[in-house]
This record gives sequence, C-alpha cells and structure tokens, in this order.
Amino acid sequence: MFNWWTFAFQIINFFVVLYILYKLFFNPLKKVIQKRDELLSKRLEEIEAGENNLEEKEQAYQEKLKEIDILKDRELSVARKEAQEEKKRLLEQADKEIEKERLKQESILELEREEVESTIKERSVYFGMDYIKRFAEELIDEEMHQKLIEKFLDELKRADTDEIEIVKKEIKTRECKIKLTTALNIEEKTIHQIKETLEHTLDIKIASLETFVDSALIGGIKLEIENKILDGSIRQTLEQLKDEAVKEL
Repeated sequence: MFNWWTFAFQIINFFVVLYILYKLFFNPLKKVIQKRDELLSKRLEEIEAGENNLEEKEQAYQEKLKEIDILKDRELSVARKEAQEEKKRLLEQADKEIEKERLKQESILELEREEVESTIKERSVYFGMDYIKRFAEELIDEEMHQKLIEKFLDELKRADTDEIEIVKKEIKTRECKIKLTTALNIEEKTIHQIKETLEHTLDIKIASLETFVDSALIGGIKLEIENKILDGSIRQTLEQLKDEAVKEL
C-alpha cells in the first residue's frame, strides 16, 4: 500500500540533498568553470593575438621578400648594365689595340719596303758606278789620259778667284813639296806643264815633285800639295757621282 508520508519524506530528502550539493559543489564548480572559461578566453585572445602577430610577420616577411626581389632585379639590372659597359669598353680597347698593332705592322712594312727600295737603289747605283768604272777602264788610253790632265789644268786656271784664295790659305807654306799621282805614265813636258800651272795659279814655288803611278785612278791625276789634295781623277769623279746619286735616293 502506497505511503504518502514515506513518499513526502523521500521528496524532502531529495531536495535537502540537492540543496546540500548546490551549496557544497555548485558554487566552487561554477567558480572553477568561470576561471577555466576566463583562462580559455585569455588563451584564445593570446592565440588570436599571436595569429595576428604571425599574420603581420608573414606580411612583413612577404614585403621583405618583395623588397629583396626588387633589389635583386635592380642589382641584376645594374650588373647587366655594368657588364655591357665593361664588354663595350673591352671591345673598344681591343679595337684600339688591334688598330694600333695594324698601324705598327703597316709602319714596319713601310719601313721594310723603304729599306728594300733604298737597298735596291743603292745597289743599282753601285752596280751602275761599277759598270761605268769598268767601261772607263777599258776606254781610257794615253791620249784620253793626256786630255783629262789638260782639262784639269785648264779648269784650275779658270777657277773662281775666291776658290783659288781658299786653296792658297789651305796651303800653309809657299815653297811646297808636291806628290803627283797619275793613272798612266806621263811625259816630262806634261810634268813641266803641271808645275807651271800650279806655280802661276796658286802663287807657290815647287821645292820638289814626286811622281807615282796608280791605275786605280783610272784616268787623270791627283795632286797632294803639302796638306791640300787636288783630285782630278776619273775615280774621284765617279765617287762624287755616286755620292750625289745616293743623296738623291
């Protein structure tokens, strides 16, 4: 049989226990939960702040990367430009060196060509003079030799007064010893003719006259009057022609 008093007593006990539990556990548990919620909220805020900070750092990092890329492109552009300028400078310097070497080689070739031409001309002159000398040696005889002597004495007589005065000054003594060299033997009358011409023209007195024969003169005579030489030989004429020809080269 259902007992209302027992039922009521059980209900009262339940609420008493519930009240006791509320007093003993609910408020501390609520505080713990609130504290836990606060800690969670704070932690969430810290996480959100950290995430925001990470985003800012990521954004700053990306901006730095962009700046680095810009600087890298700029440096590469400058390096390319400098490399192009250096390449251009090196090419220009190489062109100058090549042009300088080309001009040097042209100058060397021109000098060599001039030297070869000069050598050829000099040898031509020497060969020509040698041929004339050989021809003169075959052509000369006593008659022509005599005419050369007479021509030399005639030119001495008709020499310019100033030239004669210079010769006189170079002959330091009035009484002279003379050395006469001829290409061929000459007669005594020719020697006498030479003496008279020298004494009259140069105003000297011949103390002695030695005669010598030297076929190397080819033709004509050579006079040595003290320290002065008067050379009217063909050899001397050929030497003068050769010197003049060489100067004209």
